[in-house]
Amino acid sequence: MKKVWNQLSLLSRYYIISMIGFFICWSIFSILKVEFLNTLFFIMSYIWHFTLLTPGLKDKMLTSRQRFSFINVVVRINYYLQLFIKLKKISFGPSIVRAISPMLFSLLLILVGGSGNLLFTLLGSICFEATHYFLTNKKSISVPPGDSEIPPATPIVRNSHE
Repeated sequence: MKKVWNQLSLLSRYYIISMIGFFICWSIFSILKVEFLNTLFFIMSYIWHFTLLTPGLKDKMLTSRQRFSFINVVVRINYYLQLFIKLKKISFGPSIVRAISPMLFSLLLILVGGSGNLLFTLLGSICFEATHYFLTNKKSISVPPGDSEIPPATPIVRNSHE
């Protein structure tokens, strides 16, 4: 089994580890019979964090020109939040900064839709960060490091319109 694990790419390992954590949390919600809308807010927040920590996605979104992609918006919002909010004294500072954007999006959904629960959005953020932390801190599992506090530099792209 370890031989097969070592042959997997870094991205495949990340997907497997993250989805194991997701199915564990989702099965707990299914056993507890949590309301469907609350489960959706939980899933949205969990997948939001999953997207932000996907290896190589941040560099690709910040350097390529995908203007109308929602993933690009998510990555850029997190990029700017990391630039302006520095939480170096707290050990889980980057996790807290990553949790701000799904909370704002959920608040917008609640204001527009009229129903929802921010608690489940926060719970989704906490569950992803906790499962990611516990599953990647084992020495036998190697995944890419978490979201660094210093975002990559965005290259300047010059367009020539003639």
